[in-house]
Amino acid sequence: MSQAQTDSLPIITGTLNDTLFQSEWFANWSQSKGYKPDAETIKALEQVNSNNLTFKVYLGTWCEDSQIHVPAFLVVAAILNWKYELIGVNREKECPFEKKNCKNWDITKLPTIVVYQDQTEKGRIIETPELSVEKDLLKILK
Repeated sequence: MSQAQTDSLPIITGTLNDTLFQSEWFANWSQSKGYKPDAETIKALEQVNSNNLTFKVYLGTWCEDSQIHVPAFLVVAAILNWKYELIGVNREKECPFEKKNCKNWDITKLPTIVVYQDQTEKGRIIETPELSVEKDLLKILK
């Protein structure tokens, strides 16, 4: 999508589901189609204790980095059967929920993938992975 096309679509906020990534928002982003995570890294992630492991993924439907990296995360999460919550925010990265549910977000760039284990934050991938989504997650979880 060009910037003009992106601007013509409504910004979607709140709790989102995977069907968003099959919509017109992501249809033209070849980087997100057919993402193939590194097999060796996936094997290493399978060895990580995933008990009580959850993810909150903050994204902007208008954000190019979200359109590229969130679908890659979803591929990895599907392979590993991980639980996650997708949260769409506006261009100001404002909370789409009651303010009491938004404490300590500290979201300045999108996407932000927050990794929790036993309800404790283990780390974040902010905007663009350093290596790849799966390699950065392995680094956080080791």
